[in-house]
Amino acid sequence: MSDLLSRGSASIAGVILLIITSLSLMRTVVIPRALRSTLSDAVSLTVIWIAVRISRLRRNFRYRDAVLAAVGPVVIILQLLTWLVLYLIAYGLLIYGAGGRQGLGDAMRQSGSSLLTLGFASDDQSRQTIIDFIAAATGPIVIALLIGFLPTIYSAYLEREQNVTLLCATGGEPAWGPEILARYAVSDNFEACDRSFHDWSLWAAQLRLTHLTYPVLVWVRSARASRHYLTSLIAVVDAAALQVSLNRSLPQHEAYAVLLQGGQSIDSLYAFLFHRRRWRDSIPLVGRSRGGSEPGDQALPLGSQQTLATQRAAYMDAARQLEPAAVDAMTRHGSQSLSLTRADFDSAVDMLRRAGYPIENDVDAAWEQFSVYRSRYEYAGLSIAKTLDATPAPWTGDRAVPTPVMWPTLVVDLLPGDSPDDPTQIGRQS
Repeated sequence: MSDLLSRGSASIAGVILLIITSLSLMRTVVIPRALRSTLSDAVSLTVIWIAVRISRLRRNFRYRDAVLAAVGPVVIILQLLTWLVLYLIAYGLLIYGAGGRQGLGDAMRQSGSSLLTLGFASDDQSRQTIIDFIAAATGPIVIALLIGFLPTIYSAYLEREQNVTLLCATGGEPAWGPEILARYAVSDNFEACDRSFHDWSLWAAQLRLTHLTYPVLVWVRSARASRHYLTSLIAVVDAAALQVSLNRSLPQHEAYAVLLQGGQSIDSLYAFLFHRRRWRDSIPLVGRSRGGSEPGDQALPLGSQQTLATQRAAYMDAARQLEPAAVDAMTRHGSQSLSLTRADFDSAVDMLRRAGYPIENDVDAAWEQFSVYRSRYEYAGLSIAKTLDATPAPWTGDRAVPTPVMWPTLVVDLLPGDSPDDPTQIGRQS
């Protein structure tokens, strides 16, 4: 009687474990949607927690970046191993529950032999033979799915990094919003700036799709420590906010598109990271307001207010797809002041003047308008940068480990007859 009860319980446990593992595999690798898997999340969070703790033993950012660069690949490998081990246990329980003379250890040995198609252990009972056949098909299927999954991940990674790499020439390395505008101004090529904003609005939309569908990409870092997709996105959105705040004559449509798409992508990444850590009360939960009047709205030109209304409508539509708790948290903290100071802004404006950028609006009004746009993505973006320990680029906030800001080469420092005595201090109030 006890043996019958033991084998019956093993069969039930095996079926449950088989279903859980299969659902995790389907939701992570097969179904092209932003679905969550508790099992996959547990593996990735464990790897991330260990890697972050190891990286914080080093204060030098490049050493930390080298440690964190391994997170994405290790997560993928451990997810495969976890699925295989759980399938081995599930089929072992089913074989044990199907009856026979062997104990649980022999059943696990037979399961591993079938799952890995080695065939060195088998039993002649028909019920166990069927399980052996199913297990023998499962192992190659899991491995084949991962083999097909890897090209998808690395294709998305390479497409993401193409724009990040191109930005190094037009926005510095690491990228910085004011430097993007300065380099286009020095080369007198504002048409290229408009095209770049167009490309980055498409890039931001694609980032939102790929990184929520395949969450491991959030932790896959660039090939160099001085680049990071998040700080590059913040730099481009900053550049767009500066352009619509300082200038009236240049084309603004693509700049507004970057503000919309970039802001939504930062929103989505923030909600994703918040959702997977919602059991931790210590995570700062802030963002933008989803409706109503925001500080400084009245100071915006009428056209900007209309554009802001369009952006709010798009944000409210997108918010319905986000984790409600994350949206509530961002709404509650939407009125917090900027970490970027007026002195930072004024230094950037002075640098842009030296680069020949056409500043047409009053600087005080421009600061008010820039503050409105920056407030819509600043805290969420800076919180993500801190969590990911992204490249410490200018205007991207502090890191968990105190890290000096990594500045790009400023083009104005290289202009003939316009080199300051201390070029390292341009625009570096924070």
